[in-house]
Amino acid sequence: MKNLCWSILLIGVTTAMETKYYATSTRDMASLVQIEDELIGYMRQYAGELQLKINTMRVFQKEWMTRRALGHPDPTIYVANPLISFPLMRRMYSDAPKLLEFARQEIQGPLQKLINRDITDITTLELKMAATGLLQFQGVYGLNASEMAHGKLSDKQYNSRLSAADCLALGTHLEDQQKGKQACKWPRISLDQYEDQMDPVNRLLQTGRSQIYEKLGLTLLSMHDLPASQAAFRKSIEWASKDDNTNLANHLNDNLEHMFVHLDNCRGKNLLPRNSTLRCRYFTEGSPYLRLAPLKMEQLNYEPFVGLFYDVISPEEQDDLINLSTSRLEHRKVDSSSVEAEVPVNASDHVARIHQRIEDMSGLYLAESEPLTVSNFGIGGQDFIHLDCEQPKKFVEPFIAEYRTATVMFYLSDVQMGGHASFPDLGFGFKPSRGSALVWHNTDNSGNCDIRSLQATCPVLLGTQWVARKWISGSGQWRRKPCRK
Repeated sequence: MKNLCWSILLIGVTTAMETKYYATSTRDMASLVQIEDELIGYMRQYAGELQLKINTMRVFQKEWMTRRALGHPDPTIYVANPLISFPLMRRMYSDAPKLLEFARQEIQGPLQKLINRDITDITTLELKMAATGLLQFQGVYGLNASEMAHGKLSDKQYNSRLSAADCLALGTHLEDQQKGKQACKWPRISLDQYEDQMDPVNRLLQTGRSQIYEKLGLTLLSMHDLPASQAAFRKSIEWASKDDNTNLANHLNDNLEHMFVHLDNCRGKNLLPRNSTLRCRYFTEGSPYLRLAPLKMEQLNYEPFVGLFYDVISPEEQDDLINLSTSRLEHRKVDSSSVEAEVPVNASDHVARIHQRIEDMSGLYLAESEPLTVSNFGIGGQDFIHLDCEQPKKFVEPFIAEYRTATVMFYLSDVQMGGHASFPDLGFGFKPSRGSALVWHNTDNSGNCDIRSLQATCPVLLGTQWVARKWISGSGQWRRKPCRK
């Protein structure tokens, strides 16, 4: 048994001793130079044979272009000469197929050697170890990062420098280590080191200016420097070529734009729209009952519809909703800053009347909708920017429950400070009052989720906020809404 234990121990030691790390010694690192020299040789041979192929293609191109340039610009007149039409036919029948076949041929020998060279033992760990070593070297000797990138070490200039891709890799490594402040330096140095003649290669390696600015934007975003982050994403989009993927930069730029508008909404800088076509009026359209008892409504936006109804829920109904939900409030969302509880339609007579009023206000059926949800926001409580509608990946009927056509939000309390309703894409926010109800449509006229309906609730600074929310779902709700004549 003792011998077996020693055997197992020795196997482990042997395995550990056989593990090779290039970054741990200059002797092992030197073997990478040999690998690079080998790859350079393969590339030179491949590029040489590829150049011969290009030269042959250019001879064809020059000869054909010269002949065409000497002819008449009108193709009909050009081919009227038999000394032109016959050679043209022969070239298209005989030469062109051979030329295309020549173009399709791969240069097999050196290309296969190049692509078959195994370098999988150079791992991510190796790169991390090398980056850590270089940054430790910088820290111990107090070297300036920009000077080091330009090849200056301890006041001595060397004939070597870090490329834009090298500097970007160091920034990425530091960001992975959650050292955002240090990480921000290296993408900026990468931009200083950028060589325009290397642009095609950098784009191929995903280290072009667009990618560098995107990485800088992500690092700044992780540090919560939102204005600088957005500026970097805009630069990433500006420098992108048609082949660059800017989906992430565009998405984050748009999100940050909405965030800045939302912050201004919360601070009361974006007042309610004062468009002359938007007005306060008595609302009578949702049901015949409203012709006898119209509701007071202020229309805040046309497309998508946003309307604020005043005095639509009585103090008794407000208290009833709060009392019915208080004992069942819970955190139902990850990272939620509020508690909430569902209240079924049959919970009380008050709730039943509120449901009928929602149908009257919205003109939509509630049969397929989710239960009324009561939420309570304490100090700092908020709803982050979100869409209430989730677009189905393909058309299905009936629609999924998350396909919320409209939202109705009742305000059950007044808040001393904060708690504004915010529509970042529409560019306005306001402080709601107790007893009012906000109604907005989440879908456009085509039935698709409308990005313009982005909504948020600003943090509560002082006091507590109670709201009751109804998400209106289902496929048949539009049929109840009367057509205008």
